[in-house]
Amino acid sequence: MSRETNQSQSRKRSKGSSESRSGKMTLLEWILKQNNTPGWRTGVSSGERHPQITQEAIEAVGKRELLEQAAVLEGSGLIAVDWREMRNDIARIHYRLEDVGRMYEMAGIPDPREALARAGSLVRQYRACLENEDFKPFYDKLLEQIGKGSLPEYVENEDFFRALNAVADNRESLWETQFSARVFGNAKYFGKNLRKPVLRKLCRYGSAVEDGMEEDEVFAEYGIMSYSQQLECKGPLLVDTPDREGKRRLASGENFPLGMVLNARTLAAASPVGLPGVRRMITIENKANYESMEYSGDTLYIYCHGFFSPKERRFLRRAEELAGPETEFLHWSDMDYGGIRIFRFMKEKVFARVKPFHMDAGSFERYRLAGAGIPLEEKKRQKLLALDVPELEELKACILQYGLEIEQENLLEGRQETHV
Repeated sequence: MSRETNQSQSRKRSKGSSESRSGKMTLLEWILKQNNTPGWRTGVSSGERHPQITQEAIEAVGKRELLEQAAVLEGSGLIAVDWREMRNDIARIHYRLEDVGRMYEMAGIPDPREALARAGSLVRQYRACLENEDFKPFYDKLLEQIGKGSLPEYVENEDFFRALNAVADNRESLWETQFSARVFGNAKYFGKNLRKPVLRKLCRYGSAVEDGMEEDEVFAEYGIMSYSQQLECKGPLLVDTPDREGKRRLASGENFPLGMVLNARTLAAASPVGLPGVRRMITIENKANYESMEYSGDTLYIYCHGFFSPKERRFLRRAEELAGPETEFLHWSDMDYGGIRIFRFMKEKVFARVKPFHMDAGSFERYRLAGAGIPLEEKKRQKLLALDVPELEELKACILQYGLEIEQENLLEGRQETHV
């Protein structure tokens, strides 16, 4: 192509007003930017607009380009121009809202009204097929934003809605990779691209989610398992579990004095069938504290890591049914906001008879005087004020009074006896 041809086409583009030069916007782009208001996007499509040509417009488009492009657009019938100074200046331009769609076509820019319409249709579609009522308000919020002329986050990524609905309505126990392969045909796609945004909505709207849950614990509430989910215990627990041939076998914690680990698949297939000699069942939040406990024939120690998953809860509730009426249920967590939350979760969803262990005012004061404690964050203080757990009101008062939280590990310092 000759240099003369290139120059000729360049001149035509500048007058067509659909492409910018030297990084500036075209007059048509400037008009569309001024016109693109929420009111127009949500239905005001008739009438006229009369924008003034300000110094800002001149700087955005360029004086010479603005005059040239205004003449071209006026000639096409899209705008009328109030010329000044022998067509060397412009006071205002006038255009009909009915012509805006044509302007978008000429500028080669997608019409935002079409994007809003597509977004509204998409959101209504996924809201209609969602069964879990917890997440209907999320979709309602998106529709409200669209109704006000705003394009919400996520609406350009339909896979997000597919993932959210699939997690929210899941009724099976699935590995995360298995879930991803089923929904998207790719075992890693969900974890790589959608896990974080879906997690945020689960935490914001899901009634099954407790404040302070780890990511894997949140997804476990909806049946999405990670390979880290397992139950660790130490004590005389009898477990009925299938072997490789499908025959039922008994496994005894007595044969594993350093601790027994039941992975997610074992938890799904196994059942507790006996607690011979057990008088206490103690759930322990911190791994170091759990590991420090020596095997005892009358105690079942259970590492809880935080919030038990649905599979763990089902297994432990079966174990609770095996325990005698004199069996004590104790829970040992950090003396902080999270620990109080975990205790409440334990009482509501795992062991109804559970009592706090090493989470009293005396323990707090003893370790505070020994120099233990982490400053209480203001955000946690506000949450703690609103938290109502009658069994731990004294501990809550201590935390608020001194502005300190104490972690379980501090109770190991100087401890000679690890049999409690």
